[in-house]
This record gives sequence, C-alpha cells and structure tokens, in this order.
Amino acid sequence: MLTIIVSTANQRISGLNLKPVHSDVCYVVVHQVYDESYTNEALSDFISRDDVTYIRLDYPGLSKSRNVGLSSVKTKYAYIMDDDVDFDLAKMSQLVNWMEVNQVDVATCQFVFENDSLPRSYSDASFKHTMLSAAKVSSIEICANVEKLRENGINFDERFGLGTNLPSGEEYVFMTDCIKAGLHVWFYPVTTGVHPNITSGMDFYTSSHKTLAKREMFKRIFGWKAFLFILAFWLKKSPSVIKAGHFGPFTKTMLLGLK
Repeated sequence: MLTIIVSTANQRISGLNLKPVHSDVCYVVVHQVYDESYTNEALSDFISRDDVTYIRLDYPGLSKSRNVGLSSVKTKYAYIMDDDVDFDLAKMSQLVNWMEVNQVDVATCQFVFENDSLPRSYSDASFKHTMLSAAKVSSIEICANVEKLRENGINFDERFGLGTNLPSGEEYVFMTDCIKAGLHVWFYPVTTGVHPNITSGMDFYTSSHKTLAKREMFKRIFGWKAFLFILAFWLKKSPSVIKAGHFGPFTKTMLLGLK
C-alpha cells in the first residue's frame, strides 16, 4: 500500500484535487497556514474521506511539511507530492511494484510538463543513482520505503527548501543522505505526473538567498570537497546568468558566500 504525501499552504488547498478512493492508496495532506489573509475557508470534502489524513501546521517550511508527512505514514511506501501535480495512480503502483520486486529503498521516476515537454533528458533504462545523478532529481519524483528511512534516521534537512532562507536543495541533500546510508537508490523510467510548465528550481540566481542555497547545499553534501563542486556549478551556470544580467551578485554569493 502507498501513501501520497501532499504538501500545500494557505489558500492553495482549495485547488487540491485528489483521485477517487483507491483500495491501495491513502493520503497525508499537510496544510501549512501562515498567511494572515487566509480566513479558514471551508475545506474540500475530500478531507473527511477515510483514506485522507489532514494535518494543519501554523508555520512555513516545505521540508518541515515533508517531514511531518513522513512521520505520519503508516504504509511501507510513501510518494512525495506537491499540490499542483496531476499524478497517475496506475503508474505510481507500477513504480512501487518494481521497488518491491527489486528491493529498492528509494526510487525516482519522471514527470512531464503540461505542454508535453520534459524537464530534462531521462534515461530509457533503470539505473543505480550516484552522488552526481541524484543532483537532477526533483522532490515529486521520489518514492521511498519509509521503514528504511526510519531505520536510518533520514529526513529532509529543514534548513533547506521553500519557506526558509535557503529555498532549494532539500531533495538533493535527502537523496545523497540516502546514498551515504547505503540504501538502494535507483531510477525507474515511468512517468507518474504532469506538472505546470514553471518550476521553482529553474531560478537559482535572482536573489542572494537562492544562490546561497546552492552553495550551502554543496557544503552540506560534500564537506571539505564542496568548493570543487561550487566552482564547477559557477562555471556551468555563468553563461546563462550573464545573459540574465545577474552575473555580479551570483558570483559574489556563489564563490564567496556574500549576500
């Protein structure tokens, strides 16, 4: 059985659409309310469904939301989900079955944008993740054996992610923590959802906080080797940042850690 953990916030819950009841699927909906303009609108009828656990939090932080969701899961597997993704239960079940047969602890898959484009090039075959391949993973591509996460004390690092001063990088930190712990972390080529055409991960340079998140992410993952990865990231991204007119601030923050 699979639990889908859906993180949502404030008024966004009004647009959340869960799938019809499925015997092998349940939901944990984590609703963060921290906007003063939110006036406790009536919640959707799905909240009262037997297959839905609704949790309200009064503070922001996407990683905090994910962790509260993970702590509430009662099934073996959990899928990390956002509130704006049209997900496919049949494909998710296919992914979980593959994990079970192949004894995979953490699996990643793929999604497509609403315009039918892909966020990146995906492999046509399954493969074991490395510290480098894990960098490409988005949170909505992750399905995990919750029992294995708990055995190894793995959660999302709450210093990272939307709603913090380091608003990205939490999924890469999570993935590499799993790899470092010796979990079986694999990619499986199945498309489990459709996402709006814009993602938050595309912007890493328009504010010092966004750039600093990348720098701190590398430090968190690679320790004393981090500067090699920081420099490589700066070299790779500089051409696009120059075109966007943010090269100076990006360089100052990425290489020197200055805001």
